[in-house]
Amino acid sequence: MPAPPRQAPPHPSDVRLRVGLVAAVGLAVGCLTSFGQTYLGGALNAFVNSASAWLVVPFAVGACMASVRGAGAAGLAVCGWQLAGYELTAHLRGFPALWSLIVFWAACAVVGGPVFGVGGRLWRAGRPDVRGLGAAVLASVFLAEGLWLYIHELHYYTTALIWIGIGTLVGGSLLHGLREYRWLAVTLPLGLVGEVVLTRIHV
Repeated sequence: MPAPPRQAPPHPSDVRLRVGLVAAVGLAVGCLTSFGQTYLGGALNAFVNSASAWLVVPFAVGACMASVRGAGAAGLAVCGWQLAGYELTAHLRGFPALWSLIVFWAACAVVGGPVFGVGGRLWRAGRPDVRGLGAAVLASVFLAEGLWLYIHELHYYTTALIWIGIGTLVGGSLLHGLREYRWLAVTLPLGLVGEVVLTRIHV
């Protein structure tokens, strides 16, 4: 059996372009998040003050990468740039964060960035047996945050309804057939465990 053709390595200019885009997107999202927390109130504040909203970006960036390894690295990088953009903007606006919070969210970025970057890649170009896993990860993070944080912990029922609606919409749009929907039986419980851990640590 002939060996599969080897893919040519990406051109250096393509690599620099991708790295630049990841940094620019991350910085922009972080900067806008800082301003959004000032001007968005009520249920809308969740769009700039929740873990799941930030994890959409590494998922989207990961979906654009050419390999699983690249998607994981891009997810980690964009989360790091989001955090840097947010903290720099907040500091310049006179709202410096405690170092303990920066370390906490940096640790979250180290875990969440690669997971959701790879999730995006699996959804766009994964094998049929794992494609649904990528989409289920994104749907579950909204569902879990809505169910645990906004209903159980904070009793923000309007926000919870929005978040559960987003998770349902993501699942309904990106998942197809029972073969892909079954991944929710894995990702949603894991998402709920993650939310419990986050709320117990982040006090």
